[in-house]
Amino acid sequence: MDQSDNFDIAARGWTTVQGRNRDALHGWCDLAVGLQAVRGQWKASIIVALSEGADSLPQLQKRLPDADRRVLVRALRQLEADALVVRTETTQVTYTLTPDGVALADILRALAEWQAQRG
Repeated sequence: MDQSDNFDIAARGWTTVQGRNRDALHGWCDLAVGLQAVRGQWKASIIVALSEGADSLPQLQKRLPDADRRVLVRALRQLEADALVVRTETTQVTYTLTPDGVALADILRALAEWQAQRG
C-alpha cells in the first residue's frame, strides 16, 4: 500500500484516511455528531430501556443482563454529558431521558422498524 493512501502529509501532517473521512462527514452534515451520541456498545440499548420505563441502574442491569455494571455506568455518564439523560439523586439514583433523549429513542425505534421491514 502506498503511503499516500494512508496519510496526507502535505495538507495537515500525519492524518489518516479515516480522519479525513470523519472530517468530510462533519463538513457534510451533523450525522457524524449524532452517531457519536449513540456510539458504543450499550448506549442505544440504554436509551430504549429508559424510554420503556427502566429508571435505575438495577433495573437497567435486569433489562440488559449481558452488560457489565461498570460499562453501564460509563455509558450513562457519557449520555448525561451529551444531555440525553438526567441523573437524579434522592433516596435512590434514577435516570430519565431529556427531551432530546426521548426524540433519539423515537429515531432508534424508527431505525429498528426500518431494519425489520428490510427482512
